[in-house]
Amino acid sequence: MAETSCQYDFTGIARLKLFWALSRTPHGLLDMCTAALASLLWLGHFPSFKIIGLGLITVFAGYTAVYALNDVVGYRSDKKKVQQGNLRGIEDCEDLDAVLVRYPMARGLLSFKEGLVWAVAWGLLALIGAYLLNPICVLIFVGGYP
Repeated sequence: MAETSCQYDFTGIARLKLFWALSRTPHGLLDMCTAALASLLWLGHFPSFKIIGLGLITVFAGYTAVYALNDVVGYRSDKKKVQQGNLRGIEDCEDLDAVLVRYPMARGLLSFKEGLVWAVAWGLLALIGAYLLNPICVLIFVGGYP
């Protein structure tokens, strides 16, 4: 399907939603619950509030960065698919990843530079949080995305 000709106003909060869409935040939130449950099962009890807070910030930053990085890395091929009409239109997406807008960079709603800065910023926050939790977490985070 070719991209629709509808015009959207992506300013203010709507513009921020494009970045959340780039990071597939609704999907990421579900994934974060999995990580939290796995750590709870591993420990057998709740950690301190400090660790819970730092862990939530770190896992949010990590998932946000990795999902955005996926679109940054696949930008050229996604853009080509959009141009060829091989990606569904904005109104035709009914999966969890597309609750907001799927492939906002490839669709020209966010620039490549904006997406890259978004992914790197969240990635740095995730690395800092991982290090503060346990330096081995940095290796797991970096090694988890080939």
